[in-house]
Amino acid sequence: MKKAILAVALMAASTFANDVTVSATMSLMEQGINQVQKGFLYNSKSDIKAGISTLESANSIFNHVDVSTFIKHNNKVQVTKNINANLTADLKALKKDVNAGKFNDATKKYGKVVNDCLSCHTIIRGW
Repeated sequence: MKKAILAVALMAASTFANDVTVSATMSLMEQGINQVQKGFLYNSKSDIKAGISTLESANSIFNHVDVSTFIKHNNKVQVTKNINANLTADLKALKKDVNAGKFNDATKKYGKVVNDCLSCHTIIRGW
């Protein structure tokens, strides 16, 4: 009986840890998105780059977290992994355009980044 209670407690703690990681990661992603947008609005290349860096760091967390623990429909796990890969590629393209000073092209890449975020939210939240 004690082993069963311990097992349930460990599973609950693991789930809570993943939820905290997801909440913290979403907060970082929000900060990154806001900083990139602020950089575009105020012509601040450094803000855009810092926001991209924050987004890259936050997105990389999903390479180490088991997303099936917080997705209600487990058949969507591969889709979220694909979105994660798309976000990685789109952030790389955004960074390339910003570094090259191609801000009109960069805004299009920023739109793709936001679309990646919304695609994942659509799956996770069932929008």
